[in-house]
Amino acid sequence: MPRATTLLRLITFTVPALMLMAGVQPLLAAATGQVTPFWAVQLSAPVIGGAVALFVTARLMDRGDGVAPPWYTAWVLLPGAFVLTGAAAMSLIGALVQFAGIPPAMWFLLIAGTSLWAAGMVWVRQASR
Repeated sequence: MPRATTLLRLITFTVPALMLMAGVQPLLAAATGQVTPFWAVQLSAPVIGGAVALFVTARLMDRGDGVAPPWYTAWVLLPGAFVLTGAAAMSLIGALVQFAGIPPAMWFLLIAGTSLWAAGMVWVRQASR
């Protein structure tokens, strides 16, 4: 079983990487003419911005191997990870279909997921020894 620091680094990399890949999809759809450029930017910019913010935050909050996070690290971050994955899914769906309900749903999931993720990261940082 990997150490908790390894699991924490893995999940803090995987979720933003998934968001970044999903955020690029509407731009690729716009490049091929499947959706309008405005629609693509409207979906891509928030998801890519959120992914970059998560990468930067994870890097700044990483205190190295000298401080061990608790064993439940990944479990605390999973609610935020699932909701952020939902925001990424809205971006992917938006690359296929221009439906007016997609951007508000994506924004809701992005804000809720970021809040859950931030709360989890603060909890892990405070519980680390």
